[in-house]
Amino acid sequence: MKQKGLFEGLNFMLEKKNILLALATTFLASIMGLILVETYFWKSNDNFFVCEICQFHPQLGWETIPAKTVSNKKVTYTTNSLGMRSKEVDFSKGHILLVGDSVTFGLGVNNDETVSHYLGKINNDYQVLNLGVPGYGIGQYFLNLKRHIDQLNPKIIVLVIYTANDLNETRKGTRFGISKPFFSYNNGNLIYLNPEISKFSCSNLYTRSRFLKYITPALLKDQCKTRVIERNKASPTIAKLIDGIRVLGMEKNISTLIVLSPALTAVKRVTCKQNKDKDSCIIFDPGFENYYKYFSLMMDLYKLPHIDFLKTLVEYNKKNEITFLYGNKGEDIHHYSPQGNALLAQTISNRLAIATTGKITIK
Repeated sequence: MKQKGLFEGLNFMLEKKNILLALATTFLASIMGLILVETYFWKSNDNFFVCEICQFHPQLGWETIPAKTVSNKKVTYTTNSLGMRSKEVDFSKGHILLVGDSVTFGLGVNNDETVSHYLGKINNDYQVLNLGVPGYGIGQYFLNLKRHIDQLNPKIIVLVIYTANDLNETRKGTRFGISKPFFSYNNGNLIYLNPEISKFSCSNLYTRSRFLKYITPALLKDQCKTRVIERNKASPTIAKLIDGIRVLGMEKNISTLIVLSPALTAVKRVTCKQNKDKDSCIIFDPGFENYYKYFSLMMDLYKLPHIDFLKTLVEYNKKNEITFLYGNKGEDIHHYSPQGNALLAQTISNRLAIATTGKITIK
């Protein structure tokens, strides 16, 4: 009897253990299922805000959604069937390609208030195509241009570098916690380290999933650390990527004009230093000016044709209120207002020499 009772007790314990194991397995499977479903059908949320009109892309990290219109209380964003913030491609015309990030895209303004729109009005014999995508770094500029250029009729490439963050964002393997193309420089070569990006990468899961953030935030954050290019490799990596963009143009026998776009803080600091004692200008973060100097020195070092838009804005600021050229009367120090985009478009147009043959060169 005692032996029978012992076996019954053991069976009960085993059954209880199996039940607990089954419950734990079901619980974990449910959590993982919720995480995967949440991740697969991700939308912009408080922790993922690359842009309102973006979706996942396995090579670029994200892209603007083709043939999409998104509106909020202030602006409307519309893309064509290729995902560009332009009208449908007119193949009967030559194309001016604008490449860049949210500054080029025109974050905060309507389609008819972007730099591409104003540049198209000035040069209406050509179609200006806006390849700007919010959040992109220079590696993504290169890859985005590469995937489009062969199906277009390009006459010139205008590369808009936003100097305030393009250095740091190109150095990192994520943007806003989202996985992106990662390049590095080694022994004279540009190395593309992640040509395929998984929607379920560690960074993407952690950033997109509210479940994971609440379950093991510290552990996962440590496991999903962002890869960063070593500082001594950052400059040659960026130079190689810019050169890659220029080579794509040269293969089509067209030129590349680079625009250096500054943050409003850099404009205010430079203006202040010209008009006042330098010590009084410490209220303006010097980092924005230093980032601009970094790219300006790179342009001079490699003798790259470029527009020093900071110089243009400083001259403008001597007679006019500069804040009106930036978004929300200067509260957005990164993106231009319609007036700012119109000035940028005119500045670009002033550097374009158009031959009777239709070829565009740089003055």
